[in-house]
Amino acid sequence: MEFLLQMLGTGSPRPDLERSGPAQVLFIDDIPVLIDCGEGTTGQLLKAGILPERINHLWLTHLHSDHLFGYAQFLIGGQGNGRRELTVVGPAGTKKYHERTLEMYEEDIRYRLSLGRSPKGLMDVNIIEITEPGEVESDLPVKVTAERMVHNVPTFGYRFEGDGKAVVISGDTAPTDRLIEFARGADILVQDAALTTTSVYTKGENKEFEKVFVNLQKEHCTPAQCGETAEQAGVKKLVLTHFLPGADPEEACREALEVFSGPVIAGEDLQLIKIDE
Repeated sequence: MEFLLQMLGTGSPRPDLERSGPAQVLFIDDIPVLIDCGEGTTGQLLKAGILPERINHLWLTHLHSDHLFGYAQFLIGGQGNGRRELTVVGPAGTKKYHERTLEMYEEDIRYRLSLGRSPKGLMDVNIIEITEPGEVESDLPVKVTAERMVHNVPTFGYRFEGDGKAVVISGDTAPTDRLIEFARGADILVQDAALTTTSVYTKGENKEFEKVFVNLQKEHCTPAQCGETAEQAGVKKLVLTHFLPGADPEEACREALEVFSGPVIAGEDLQLIKIDE
């Protein structure tokens, strides 16, 4: 079994020409699994050479807008391109969000179906809501486990493991011992590192931003905190993501490397990451 990670969007809620909204694809052999669906996800899939209609599995870490802005295009556009089956896994509220999306585009969808398109993959999406940590039943050929993270809405990190390999996606989170145990021995940990020393919120140009940055520290991690988590968990490789505009990726790596003895990657949009590199 082979795992291959394709970063699609490594940004944040703040618009950024360099980084699309949070999203990544984990290839499990030839099965592409989309984790989160931020702004521009469908375009990023196409740029990466991944047909959106190939993706039948979407896992949402939480229901904040920056992780969902791309959902309508992915759902409707992918189905229009030929997708006929889709399972969406996420925290409580995922079904409501999906149904509201269908309601919002009700007239558009009715028109498209009137042209003769099949409703499959659009009107019959399989929604699985997670309410508690633990193993999540799915038809993927690997074990998938969910764990609660520390954020201001219900947020789950996901661990995909099979054949002795494991990839962990944290989603947004403040530092937590739960993530240390959850990521124990993982080949790759992809972690929220929004609180970089340099970013739009730390340049001192806006007093409101200073207050926002203080509050963000209750919900996100610094690169150094990511490094500490990875080191304590015995992770083999750390991938930093969820960067705000103006963040310095080299600086972020240096901060993480001060406390983590393994390789650190500051994720970039469309970057391909192999487990065994």
